[in-house]
Order: sequence, then C-alpha cells, then structure tokens
Amino acid sequence: MKKFVLLIFFTALSMVSFALSKDSANAVTMVAYEQRWLDAEGTISLRNNTDKPIENVYFMITYLDMKGNEKDYKTFAYKIDIEPGKTKELDIPAYEHERFYHYYKTLDDYGHPAFKIRYSLKGYNLSKEEIRELNYNKGNIDSIDNDFAFMSIGFIIFAILFIIFITCVLYVVVAMMAKHRHRSVVLWLLLSFIATPLLIILILLIVGNNDNYYLNED
Repeated sequence: MKKFVLLIFFTALSMVSFALSKDSANAVTMVAYEQRWLDAEGTISLRNNTDKPIENVYFMITYLDMKGNEKDYKTFAYKIDIEPGKTKELDIPAYEHERFYHYYKTLDDYGHPAFKIRYSLKGYNLSKEEIRELNYNKGNIDSIDNDFAFMSIGFIIFAILFIIFITCVLYVVVAMMAKHRHRSVVLWLLLSFIATPLLIILILLIVGNNDNYYLNED
C-alpha cells in the first residue's frame, strides 16, 4: 500500500513538472517573422503568454530549407520588455543577407532563395549581466542590450556636443586675446580657422602686444 501511494505521488509530481516545463517553454512564443531579400535585419514578433511581465529573452532560431532540412542555427539574447498577453517586435540579423535570402512567407517576386525557421525559447527574465555574458561567450555582436546601445549613443552625442562647446570657447579666447593685444580680431580668428585655436593662442602668447598700436595712438 505504501509503495502504491509513493508511486502515485511521484507520478503526479512528474506530471506537474512536465506541465510546468511545457508552460515555461511556451512562455514566450513566436507569432510572426518577416525578412525580405534586401533586408539586413529580420523582424520577429514575440508574445508573452504568461500573466506577468517578461524582461529579456534568450532564444534559438533554426534555419531550414524549403524541404524542412536544417541549414543553420543561431542563438539570440536580447533586452526586451513584454507585458502579459502582449506581442512585441524585435529586429534580429537577417539570415544569409549577402545571398539575398528571404523568409518564405514574405512576398518575393524575383525568385530569390527562400527559407523557413523554427523558434525555441531557451530562457527569459534574465539579468542584464546574464544577457551580456551570453552575447560575450557567443561572440555575438549582433544581439544587443538596448540599454547599453542607448547609453553608447548618448555618450557619443554628449562627446560631440562637448567638443563643439570647447572649440567655441577656444575661438572666443582667441578673439579676446587678439583684442587685448590690440591685434585684428577678424584676422586672428581667420588664422585659427585655418590652423587650430590652440596653435593661435600659443602664437598670441608669444607675439604679445601690438607695439605699432601705441605708435599710431601717438
């Protein structure tokens, strides 16, 4: 009797575990995929089938020929937020872009080679560190942490604006130095455009005041 109860318990436990693993595998499913023959990126639509928000996904795409034979596969780890029951699009690197492949469900009137795909979820709700580690370990520069990308773009914009600001300040310094040394502001600004403001500032420090200015005053 005791063995029978244990058998029922472990059977029920196995069924629950199987159901949970199945639900986990279907937590984020692919709804659609698009890739035209000229596209450098394909667009995959992912749906959150759970009742909780999902952050970050890790999935594998298996590429198939039109007969269903496997051609290649690639894993992707992305920073993405999907609300419960919602679908969100995500751009991923196009398959065989250089050879003008297109997804078989995407219209193509030019006879380019077509392919199919098989999607499988490998994980979700990963931390940003796990996303970066996965991409680093795979050497995959195509899978992008969006926050990191936005930070990089923001840093580049800030750096450009900072350089422009410093350059404008240097031109103002050139104009003020030329004026205080009784030299032509326009001439020295033109020279600073031809050369560099730093070089002109150094030259102004060396040449000093315009002695002819005082002679003309007399």
